[in-house]
Amino acid sequence: MRHLLIFFLLLLLTLYYNSAFSSNLKIVATIKPIHSLVASVTDGISKPELLMYEIVSEHNYMLRPSDASKLESSNIIFYIDDSLETFIKTFAKENKKLIPLSSAIDLLPARPHSFSSHIQDEKDLHIWLSPENAKSMILSISATLSNIDKENTYRYNTNAEEAIRKIDQEVEKITKELDELKNQKYIVTHDAYQYFEKYFDLSYPSAILSIEEDSYIGMKSLMKLKKVMKEENVKCIVSHSREDSIKPNVFSSDVKMVILDPIGGSDVEPGKDAYLDIISSIAQNFKSCFTE
Repeated sequence: MRHLLIFFLLLLLTLYYNSAFSSNLKIVATIKPIHSLVASVTDGISKPELLMYEIVSEHNYMLRPSDASKLESSNIIFYIDDSLETFIKTFAKENKKLIPLSSAIDLLPARPHSFSSHIQDEKDLHIWLSPENAKSMILSISATLSNIDKENTYRYNTNAEEAIRKIDQEVEKITKELDELKNQKYIVTHDAYQYFEKYFDLSYPSAILSIEEDSYIGMKSLMKLKKVMKEENVKCIVSHSREDSIKPNVFSSDVKMVILDPIGGSDVEPGKDAYLDIISSIAQNFKSCFTE
């Protein structure tokens, strides 16, 4: 009987604790890595909704009626930038906060594509792939939520500190993993990884292609690419899709291709730890390109 009484007391305390710190805020985050950062800050307080559940590119996402409903009913929307999620401004209202996390980051310029006359004047918006940027965004998320939901300020700040600590731990492991690969040569078929490369001090790609322009690479560009790969002894192709027509079998037999998913593939479950899984997966797959 005594054990049963203790059990019910603990249950009541748990229910009180959860209700005391819960929040009625309806929060939406657009892509998996951003959703993860938001979820790590709101852990134990509220559960943000993820907009892009399906494995789609953040660049050509088509808004569905169910997605529009999520955005319409939300109080706060965390996203990358108006230039990336172009549909967000449609949902601007007086009672809704739209938070572009790029505003907390020093953006890098998009890099020019090899074998292309097109001049890039845009900014690179794959900002989450720098752990330092991720930590800045966590602080921005925490400050935003604390300003709106002041009763939970302490919890938001504590969660933010814990999330940053976990990122630092993961970065320490990844740094050791990639240390021996700093001078390795590779090409990328989709230039999503500039922030990751710079943070972990990896070498600049020998060639940067564009899926939009080069998914059906012309013979002239292919010959130029082969020349670069031969001259620089490039053995690794970094792609973001298995549908990429730049196949390693058109090169020498020892060229390898790996898939790096900048927003997390189907094997990465949405949630507060998804960001750690995404950067860890990128590091592991990148490393595998240079191992037997």
